[in-house]
Parts: sequence; C-alpha cells; structure tokens
Amino acid sequence: MRLTICPIKPYMSLLGLELVTDARRKRIQAYMRPEDKARCLVAGLLLRKGCGVTDDEQLAVTENGKPTMKDGGQFFNLSHSGDYVVLATAGRQIGVDIEKITRFSEAVAARCFTPQERDWMQEQRTGEAFFQIWTAKESVMKAIGLGFSLPPQSFDVLPMDASAHVIAGKSWFLDWLTFDGHVICRALEGKAETTEIEHITQTML
Repeated sequence: MRLTICPIKPYMSLLGLELVTDARRKRIQAYMRPEDKARCLVAGLLLRKGCGVTDDEQLAVTENGKPTMKDGGQFFNLSHSGDYVVLATAGRQIGVDIEKITRFSEAVAARCFTPQERDWMQEQRTGEAFFQIWTAKESVMKAIGLGFSLPPQSFDVLPMDASAHVIAGKSWFLDWLTFDGHVICRALEGKAETTEIEHITQTML
C-alpha cells in the first residue's frame, strides 16, 4: 500500500495543467475558487504519477460513482482537505480520507457515530479524536464504493482496535496518520499491510 501526500499551494498558478486529462482540465476550469482548482489539478497529477493515468479512457466509474482503473490492475482512492491532496494505491480495494483538524460538530457525532465511538471520543477529549473516527468511516465507505448509502452509524471504526473491522461482509484494516494539522486514514481490504508514505514537492510531479 502506498500513500502519496501533496500540498496544493505550489499549484495555485495551475502549473502542470497541460499534463492532466481533458476531462479533468474541464473540471478544473469549472471551479471558481483557486483552492478548488489547485486541489483538482493536484489530484490529476497524482493519478498521472501514481497510476499512469494520461487519458480519460484509462478510467471507469462504478454505478455508485467510484472512479477505478479500467484494466483492474491497481486500486486507488483520492481525497483532499485543507492544504493537501492524498492518493492511496494498493493491490486490493482501498479507501482514503484526509480532513483538516478544525472545530467539529457534536450533532454530527451524535448522528453518525456509534455509542462506542462517541464514548471513545469523549475519553480522548481532543478534536483529533473526532477526525480519526470520521476519516475512518469515510475511507471505508469510499473503499466499498457505497458512500453514504452505507449508513456511517451502522458500523464501528474504533482506533484502539488494530484487528480487522468486519464491515459490509468484508474485513478492513485501518491505518491513521496525523500530518501538519490533518488526519489521514486508509482502509485496506483483506489484510494489514505496511504503508509506504511519499511526500511530494512541486518538482516531483
């Protein structure tokens, strides 16, 4: 499993726009905010570097809207938040989510977290604890490809449990990283695996 982390600030001028696919260039131009344009651009550049995507025809989308490689040779997932975009790749189904640590909503926790998760979050007494649970739920839902059609309150993702989390009939192993004020979680199907982490600079894409 590989996790690639890239900042968006070096790409605010849209350096490298010509390297992404036609469809992504159209998406980038459709955004109004410079930060959103940069996030979309970096996502495309990471797909090029990490998965070899240079043409839209290399990608497919599932019926639930999850992007995949048409040849099925590599699984990937993208996420962005705050100052970073992340790409996770693996030989099995994988999901990733990154969230900037900010003030969180107790109402969201009450609606989306299980009682066990809320108890654990209260014991930790940190904002990071909320985002550990949130990113885990997002990464699992993205990996499975169901999004919020899989109710987040229907399964547990307790961070102190390093064993397999059985969700939607499959085993998922969760791995967290706190980086520069952001929480990142990866969900990998089947078995635990060491994560190779790569930090990207502007000159590396």
